Amino acid sequence: MVEQSRTVPVKTAVDLLVRLKAMDIKASTYNSLVLISLGGLPLQDASKQFWLDLDEAMWKSRERYEADVFVIDSEERGLLIKLNELNEVRVIPDMKVEMLRLIQRHFPENFGMIDQSRLIRMLDLRLRLPNAIQYLERLNERPNNSSAGGKRLRRLQEEDIEQVRMVAKQLGTQKFAQVFIQHQKIAIIQPGQTPMEIMHEYFVAMSALKKHVFTQVELRGAGNLFNQLTITLDILLMDAFSDLNPGRSKCSVNMNVESVFSKSFEKMIDVADVAVFANVVFEFRQSDILQNFEEFVLACDMIQSRGGTIAIDAIFPETIGIVNMARLNANIAKIFWRSGAEEILPKYKKEILDIQQSGTLLVLARLDDEIGLKTGQALGISMFQGFYVDDLLKAKES
Repeated sequence: MVEQSRTVPVKTAVDLLVRLKAMDIKASTYNSLVLISLGGLPLQDASKQFWLDLDEAMWKSRERYEADVFVIDSEERGLLIKLNELNEVRVIPDMKVEMLRLIQRHFPENFGMIDQSRLIRMLDLRLRLPNAIQYLERLNERPNNSSAGGKRLRRLQEEDIEQVRMVAKQLGTQKFAQVFIQHQKIAIIQPGQTPMEIMHEYFVAMSALKKHVFTQVELRGAGNLFNQLTITLDILLMDAFSDLNPGRSKCSVNMNVESVFSKSFEKMIDVADVAVFANVVFEFRQSDILQNFEEFVLACDMIQSRGGTIAIDAIFPETIGIVNMARLNANIAKIFWRSGAEEILPKYKKEILDIQQSGTLLVLARLDDEIGLKTGQALGISMFQGFYVDDLLKAKES
C-alpha cells in the first residue's frame, strides 16, 4: 500500500469545460477524454489512504500517457490524452485494472456493485467533443456537485426509505406522479425517415428525489438498501399508474422481479383489463433476472398470460449473447449505448442478428448522439431511446 503519494494538481470540471470549449481539435495536443467514475462506492467512508492511492494512480496514468488530469468531482476524474497507435489498445484495460485493484483493496465488499460500463469511459474528441461539453455542462448544473462546493452527503438509511413512503402518502398518487415520476419516449427511426414515437417509459426520477427528499443523501454505494429503495419506488409507481396513464396508451415500466409479487402489482392486475394490460411493457434488468431466475419465470408467465409484454433491460454491449433472450421468452431487449460502443457492437453482429431472428425486438437505449443511431441502424436496430431521440422528436414537432 502506498503510504505517501504525489498530489495531482487540482483542476476541476469547470477548468476542463473551459479547455474543451476553447479546443481546436485539429491543433490540440489531446484527442481523447477518459472519464473514471467511482460512483457506487461509499466514498464518504473512504480512508485517507484511499485518496492517496487514487492520486498515485492518476499520477501513473499522467506520466504513462502524457495526460492532463482533472478532478471533476469527488467520485470522478477526467484525463485528456493523446491516443496513438502505440497506446490506443492498452489505455482502457490498463486503467480499468488499476481502478479495480484500488476498489478491491479499499472496498472489497462493494467490488461486485461497480457499474463496469461507467468505470472507465473513453470519448474520442475528434467525434464527440460536443458530447463531452454537454456532459460537463450537465454535471456542473447538478446539485451537490463537490467540485462546485457542494455539501458532504451521508449514506442512505432505512429511515430515508420510510420518508419517501410518508411523502408519497402526504401528496397522494396524483401529486406524487406529477412531482416525482417522469417519462422518456421510445421511437422507431428508420434510415432517412423521421422518428415515430411508439411508447413512453415511466420511472421515478432520482433527480427529483434528490431535490425534494434526499437533499443530503448519497444514493450510490448503498448496496442492499438501494435495492430496497427501488422496490419501494416500484410500488409507488404502480399505485400511481392510473394517474400516470389515464388514457392507457402504450407504455413501459421498469421494475424489480420481487415487485411483481407485491400487493400493488396484484391491485394493478385486478384494475386493468386484458386490453389495457396488453399495452404495458414490463422491463426487468438482466442482472436482476439472473439473481432471481425462478421468480422471474413465474413473473413472466403471469404477465404474459394477461397479455403483457416482457422486456430485458440494462444489457451492456460487452454482454450481448451471454444470456439467451429466447430462453427468457423476452419480447424486447434493451441494449445500453455508451461511448465506445460503436466499436464493440459490430463485433457482436451475429449475436444481435440471432436475437432478432428469435423474435425479440431490440432497443438501443441511453442514446446520446448520432453515432449511436447510425451504429444501431447498421445492425438492423430500429427502436431507440435517449436524449438524442428526445431532441429528434422535439425537432419533428417544431
